[in-house]
Amino acid sequence: MFRDPVVAAVRDLEVELSGGPRADLAPEVERLGALLLEREARLRALERAQPERELLAAIPDAAGLVSREGVIRAANTALEGMAPGGRAIGLTVLEITRSGELADAARRALEGTAKRLEVQLGRRGFLVHLAPLVRGEVLLLLRDVTEQRLVDSTRRDFVANASHELRTPVTAISGAAETLLAGAMNDAAQARIFVDIIARNAERLAHLTRDLLDLSRVESRQWPISLGPVAADLVVRRAIEACAEPARRRRIEVRSDVPPGTMVRADARALEHVLVNLLDNAVKYNSDGGTVTVAAQGGDEWVTLSVSDTGPGIERHHLARIFERFYRVDPGRSRDSGGTGLGLAIVKHLVQAQGGDVGVESGSGGTRFWVALQRPDPEARPASERETAVTHS
Repeated sequence: MFRDPVVAAVRDLEVELSGGPRADLAPEVERLGALLLEREARLRALERAQPERELLAAIPDAAGLVSREGVIRAANTALEGMAPGGRAIGLTVLEITRSGELADAARRALEGTAKRLEVQLGRRGFLVHLAPLVRGEVLLLLRDVTEQRLVDSTRRDFVANASHELRTPVTAISGAAETLLAGAMNDAAQARIFVDIIARNAERLAHLTRDLLDLSRVESRQWPISLGPVAADLVVRRAIEACAEPARRRRIEVRSDVPPGTMVRADARALEHVLVNLLDNAVKYNSDGGTVTVAAQGGDEWVTLSVSDTGPGIERHHLARIFERFYRVDPGRSRDSGGTGLGLAIVKHLVQAQGGDVGVESGSGGTRFWVALQRPDPEARPASERETAVTHS
């Protein structure tokens, strides 16, 4: 008669445990027993690891526990995401990170030595902390510091560049003042030369300070941006008026080809600031007797405003960095013309704050800066002249 091996095994074991002969179990039953024991062990391990997993899940950085055997026993989602296949448990530190330096640090931590180091994993930088635990395991923490390092580097470059830009006019003012005090003020012709140096560099300091404050306000989002329908042709006209005097001195014609009624979704004050900066550059770096043209091209969703000049143009290798803070194509000429190296950086940030994009094209026939802004909602009401009026300092 056919007997179920599991039922038979249960009966034979009951007889054995009641004092009967040793049960003779079939191989498949022996295998089942081993699997049940392994399952029970895993369940107990999971129950013990549950508080650990909850703690690891609360850590925002990639974190895990390295067992005494050198493999990850528990991990949070961030560490799992770094592992091949998206699963870190059961892998070694080397298999997850492909870093021999980090694997060696993990080995030393398992021997009882806490380690703190910074490693580069691909394009990302990580600050790693390995802390030995009481029961012989190691807590592994990896903090992604890529963006922080980039910010720190940018801040250092900014401070260095700003210090350099400030030092030049300060040195000129100090030298001129010392010369005057040493006796040059008694010679009217010489005194006028040095007073002119002081006045010119004081004005340069004022421009630099203003641009630094503007850039700081834009980057820290302290520049109020109120987006709405703006008549681009009116803003262009005011920007041209602001640049009329320096253009007249160099016999440069500044004209607008922006059709009346061209509307964009923008902040009127910010847009005028952008256009004044672009027009100011176009006049400064144009050829005497040249032309500057402001134009508009419309699409279904976007309007592109451009400022083009007839100057010598910008060499191609400069174009990728033209919007960086303090970057100058011709440092000597920029300083002589009163440039601070911050105008285009301010332009970029203001355009982006309005949800737009900015770019540059240049060749031997001149340079064209363009600003792309969205069209306004047809149902939105245009800003009044009072709301869009801008006071220039």
